[in-house]
Amino acid sequence: MTTGPTSALREQAREWGRALLDAPQWSDVPDRVTLLTVSPAAGYDDDAGTITLWLTIDVPAARSLPNEYAALTREEVIIEQSPGSPGTLVAMSDASLHRLLQGTSRASVEARWRVRHAEAIVDRLHRLDEFNVRANMLPEDALERIVRALWLDLHAAAAGLDALEAHPGFALPVAGEAAAAVARLAVALEEGAYPPVELLLRAARETRIGKRLGVWVDDLGAAVAGDGAAARRVVASREQALAEVRDVVGERWRSRPWWRDPEAYALRAPR
Repeated sequence: MTTGPTSALREQAREWGRALLDAPQWSDVPDRVTLLTVSPAAGYDDDAGTITLWLTIDVPAARSLPNEYAALTREEVIIEQSPGSPGTLVAMSDASLHRLLQGTSRASVEARWRVRHAEAIVDRLHRLDEFNVRANMLPEDALERIVRALWLDLHAAAAGLDALEAHPGFALPVAGEAAAAVARLAVALEEGAYPPVELLLRAARETRIGKRLGVWVDDLGAAVAGDGAAARRVVASREQALAEVRDVVGERWRSRPWWRDPEAYALRAPR
């Protein structure tokens, strides 16, 4: 763990979490609650600016909670951002989190990453171990579905990068999409998950793709900020950047039609 102001934020998260569980609504179920710090994420203290805690509880125990938490018995999610509190509390049933970790949506993929980088404040039932097991059990073909979608997103964004030179004032969306797709692909290929958007570039830096395309991604940001030379470099090296990603993705999925011809695959009618 790092030292400094952001590590102080982690300690604040712990103190707030312990104080939360002393509140009357949780006093009857202290052994049934798991409380996790998901932001700051472990290993990313220097990048954190906010506190987010996840609280999980089993449905039978949730039935003894006050009425305002009845949604937990229906396996819904409650988000609390109380005035004066230092962060956000997300409450859900443990079954709900297990199901979330099995999906391939962006929320599910990010949840897997968050669980792997979570710290337990209170976890008498050792649920975090169970969540980590679930987070590392990708459904069959799930990684391919995740990577395929990101590969198609990257190609679609890259096709619009000419706007960096032609219409730089309107280029932020396409540059952001391209940078995010590269970063998500880079981390997903190595970890099977990727972090929320505020940590994407940091997490991607040390990956194979991140090391190859770090300068190109930096130029995307500079181009949006008005650097004309950076915009020209991005456009001129676009095909090389795509080829770098294509090589890494192709190590596993070279036979797939979405890898060989992403533009045509993206236009296929749903089956």
